[in-house]
Amino acid sequence: MCGVIGLISDRPVVQDLLYGMFALQHRGQDAAGVAVFGSTHYVKKGKGLVAQIFDDEIISADGCVGVGHTRYPTAGTNGAHAAHPFVIESSSKIAAVHNGNITNYLDIREALKKRGIFPDSDTDAEMLSKVFAGHYEHSQDVFSAVSSIMETMKGSYSIVIAIDKIGLLAFRDPYGFRPLVLGRKGMSYCFASESVAFESLGFKRIRDVEPGEAVFIDLNLNVVSCKIQERPTAHCMFEWVYFARPDSHIDGRSVYNARLKLGRQLAKRWTTPIDVVIAVPDTARTAAAAFAEAIGVKYREGLIKNRYIGRTFIMPTQSKRESSVRLKLNPIIASVNGRRVAVVDDSIVRGTTSRKIVQMLRDAGAAEVHFISTCPPIKNPCHYGIDFPTRGELIASDKTEDEICKEIGADSLTYQTIADVEISCKKQNLCMACLNGVYPSPISSEQMVMLAEQRIEARKC
Repeated sequence: MCGVIGLISDRPVVQDLLYGMFALQHRGQDAAGVAVFGSTHYVKKGKGLVAQIFDDEIISADGCVGVGHTRYPTAGTNGAHAAHPFVIESSSKIAAVHNGNITNYLDIREALKKRGIFPDSDTDAEMLSKVFAGHYEHSQDVFSAVSSIMETMKGSYSIVIAIDKIGLLAFRDPYGFRPLVLGRKGMSYCFASESVAFESLGFKRIRDVEPGEAVFIDLNLNVVSCKIQERPTAHCMFEWVYFARPDSHIDGRSVYNARLKLGRQLAKRWTTPIDVVIAVPDTARTAAAAFAEAIGVKYREGLIKNRYIGRTFIMPTQSKRESSVRLKLNPIIASVNGRRVAVVDDSIVRGTTSRKIVQMLRDAGAAEVHFISTCPPIKNPCHYGIDFPTRGELIASDKTEDEICKEIGADSLTYQTIADVEISCKKQNLCMACLNGVYPSPISSEQMVMLAEQRIEARKC
């Protein structure tokens, strides 16, 4: 679920790249990096947040084309060596940033090794970069190289590539799992994972890059696009439910409006008497407020978030997630003491956070705690870019809703339905593999096992 951004302009782009990466920081906290091509080349990446990696030296970069990345690792190990961009030396130097998960990347890695090409890391993004560079060096045609990628690579990918002295290229997998949007300001164009990056830069959103489409912008700022492959779309439902910022528009839909609808749909099935509705900050706030309004119960702030603790879901290990919950959240006793509380969260994945929140509210004096999830039960691993690679770590994979309710210690548990997610997102062709086990992009059981094993091993690093 990484954040990707690419800029091309008639002026230096590095400052806008950094500002855009700050806006996309919520998509990845493990590492960040930039590459800018101009009279000199500037490349810097490292482990940590954007503000921790870059200093004043970056302002001297004079390039008019560049890419940036905030990393959330789901393939390959963690750390600076796996950070993006990946810069490849070929007939033209390229710098690539990637959001997604290549499900057959282990096969690609072995094929590269047989050709004498040995990647420096074990990330799928580097494999993709090397494959693209090889095809582009042979054809000198960006669309031909992208076509080869789409024939070779399986899974999810939204890619932005800066090509030295050539231009900026962006493309999206044929299913459109991961978002990618195009914006413009004067003589500058920007590709980004979410439109929220545009507002911070003063850009206007033009449109989404379509699934299976490649868009190329040359150094004269001529824009050319090509639809290379078509498949039934499979946009990730988790973007609207959890991952994207509420002020973003992705795939033609306001994330904020989708979350309002998630809350209203839940309210249609609610019958339990309660005194107050609270949200687990920050993602669930929008749905919780809409839910409270619809059932006619007051909404209050019941949990306060420590702004200096990152998103616990995308932390790389379970131990870090567990230790961060209490540091991240603290109850407002005045809001919950003696009251029947409905607490709304965006999802229940492993159950760890939910259990700690319920206990926290009981310790603060809540008379009852009713837990509500704006996402349906997550029962299956994701192989397209969300970090739950095995069924065993998912609380809903082998437990009924009653059993989950007991496990997290709530008085009642209410899940969103799959049908209501589709209604809320105004989309019928969503990827819901983690909910229903239907994987849109082909993946064998052997690949599933290998991906899960590789990701579990990566968490140890």
